[in-house]
Formats: sequence, structure tokens, C-alpha cells
Amino acid sequence: MGIDPVVCLAEELRIAEKSLREAIKRYELDHDRDAGEKVNNLLQQVRQLYRDLFETVPTSAMGASEMLRLAAKRLPFSLARYSSHFHEVADRLEQGRREQADLIWLRAMRAALRGGQGGEQGQRTAPLLGLALAGASRPIVVFRALNPPPADIDHPNLLH
Repeated sequence: MGIDPVVCLAEELRIAEKSLREAIKRYELDHDRDAGEKVNNLLQQVRQLYRDLFETVPTSAMGASEMLRLAAKRLPFSLARYSSHFHEVADRLEQGRREQADLIWLRAMRAALRGGQGGEQGQRTAPLLGLALAGASRPIVVFRALNPPPADIDHPNLLH
């Protein structure tokens, strides 16, 4: 099974945002045309990565945790008090712990954001919570192969 695509996209986004910050600093120092073009290219890359993230369903709890971290950053100021709770839930998901209370709370937050709490910014954040919930509530399939011991092994502790 491959790595969750959301985890990969989130890492690419972090790298692109870091590069963008560095390029902006360079551009502010010398206002070089090449530096300006690099800033524009990086801005396009960051926009595309955000679009991709908004269209990608996490395939694991770890991917869902990345979505929750993005949602926490995008919360409207009026709901900023919930940011730490989002990060706590994301931490648990990152560790592979899916708790029913967290899923219920996330569903309630998504409903509140969809219902207009937090204004337009809250309504734009609600789809991220929906994607995070889809990844966090995905069933886990565990497959274990059982290899029976060979019948002709002579072992002193085995009763014949």
C-alpha cells in the first residue's frame, strides 16, 4: 500500500511555501526580475498544491491529520479558540488513534461551519473537514498471513 497522497501533497506544500518565503526575501533585497519571476512561479505552484489538496481524499488517519492542520490554519478569527483542539485531534490521528469523540466533534464543527458559523471563511474551511473526516473514518483492513509450520521438523519440545 502506498503512502497517503495527502501526506505527500502536504510535504510538497511545506517545501514550496518555504521556498516562496526565501524567494520573497531575495526579491525584496534586490528587486531583480528573475527573482520576481521565481516568486510568481512559486505562487502558482502553491496555488496548484492547495487546489490538489482540496480535491484529494486522505486514505489514512495520517492524511486526515494533515487536512485538520490545514483546516486549523484556515479557521476564521471568531473560531480561533478551537485551533488547539484541531491540533490535538490531528496529533492523535497522526499517531493512528481514531477516537469516536473526535469524529463526533469534527462532524459537529463541519456542520457549524457549513451552517454559516465563521462566515464565508468558515464555509470555505468546511470542505477540508469533510475530507479529513472521510480519511479518519475510513475502515482499516488488517491482513495477516498464517504460515503453518512444516510437518517434518524435528523439534525436541514438540510432542509426537
